[in-house]
Amino acid sequence: MKKIAMSLIGCMLFAASSAWCEEAIDFYKLGLESSSFNQKIYYFTKAVELNPRLAIAFKKRGMIYYFQEKYSKMLLDFRRYTALTPSDPEGFGMIGLAQLKRDNFTEAITQLSRAIDMDPVFASAYLHRSEAYYHEKLFEQAVEDSTKAISFGKAQSIIGKAYTVRSKAYRQLGQGDLADKDFNKAYLLDPANYSYRYFTITNYLASLASDSNYIPFKDIRWLGLVGVIVLLLVLIFRLALPTPRKNGL
Repeated sequence: MKKIAMSLIGCMLFAASSAWCEEAIDFYKLGLESSSFNQKIYYFTKAVELNPRLAIAFKKRGMIYYFQEKYSKMLLDFRRYTALTPSDPEGFGMIGLAQLKRDNFTEAITQLSRAIDMDPVFASAYLHRSEAYYHEKLFEQAVEDSTKAISFGKAQSIIGKAYTVRSKAYRQLGQGDLADKDFNKAYLLDPANYSYRYFTITNYLASLASDSNYIPFKDIRWLGLVGVIVLLLVLIFRLALPTPRKNGL
């Protein structure tokens, strides 16, 4: 009798578990079909609450957190994802990217290296590790990794950013000609890479100070254009103001 009761309980638990898993998949599909990030997060969250082993839901939610720049939450989701799918290098690559965005460069290098060990042609992992190396002032390693990202990369965005990272690293190594060639290639691939050339305005000013022979004609034109826009805005603002009146008039 005891065995029969245990068997019935086991069957009931199995049936309940199966139902929860099916419902979790339904919520996951709703998340895929939703148009807004908030809706997606809501449905993916419901999915993992019902089935904490639904790795793909953690991955999808983590990607949304990345686009929302919520890197701490992104990191938690991809840690859960890699715990469930330890053989997928993309998970460790995303952990490395999250650490890079949080300025934890040493940990970013560790996680990205793990991803590269699992997939030696992982172009985006090489790109992000080259950025981490650059921030750590390991410029030769940055050149090496960005070169591999260019070699293995298929997406134009990855290749273009890799050229810009290598350009900055070359300039820090005193190889101005190579730096200019790489920057021109990046700019031709996507003019948006111009803004990616310097990680911060501090790096921009430092690059000018460290290379007195470098005359950034493109930069000067860009700064000149900004100056003209600012001047026009000032003139429009002044014209829009009412003429000041004298006291009593």
